[in-house]
Amino acid sequence: MYKIILIDLDNTILDFNAAEENSIRYLFEIYGVENNRENLEKYRKINVYMWGELEKGNMSKDEILTKRFEEFFKLFGIEVDGKKAEDVFRSHLDRNSQLIDGAFELLLELKKMDKKIYTASNGVYSTQIKRMTDSKIYNLFDGHFISEKVGFEKPDRRFFEYCFKNIDGANLKNMLMVGDRIESDINGAKNFGIDSCYFDKKGIMNESLATHTINHLSDLLKIV
Repeated sequence: MYKIILIDLDNTILDFNAAEENSIRYLFEIYGVENNRENLEKYRKINVYMWGELEKGNMSKDEILTKRFEEFFKLFGIEVDGKKAEDVFRSHLDRNSQLIDGAFELLLELKKMDKKIYTASNGVYSTQIKRMTDSKIYNLFDGHFISEKVGFEKPDRRFFEYCFKNIDGANLKNMLMVGDRIESDINGAKNFGIDSCYFDKKGIMNESLATHTINHLSDLLKIV
């Protein structure tokens, strides 16, 4: 049914939550913040809010990558250089390349089915490339569309236009966007005019705006 598959990376293929937790706990130690679940959730609340603002067009990625740490550590009366904190966080994040369960097997099966598969990520280019390389999945894709290089973030229509124009044989009927974010992945695909598949790994949404919904990555093989 679908010949071309665009796949989000963070929390769809790469286990970003695990990598993020390891990295933010490392920052806690450096700046003297108690390393516990409560403080981790405080950081995540700020981070999720800011990425949501990016998806709405209210913040840029550069703003997020500095302000999130400034705002978080401010809760503890600690003033930090946001860029330096980001650099420390990023260097540690780059060393974490855990995959979502079933991700490697899914990519192998898609290749066997002769599907063309491409990353479609809002992540930082150098980080995503290193994590894919370390997890041995970089070469399983036919190409990579990462917002830092594309010049636009999902759900911006121009991100999807860029992908479309740079994939041979692409048409609106043979493309599928797979991801775990409703706003960036699913709404972005819908607004561009291609089908989407929502990866609802927690099984918390009975309905979505997506064309398809899966709870396990292997379920994608039944759709494509």
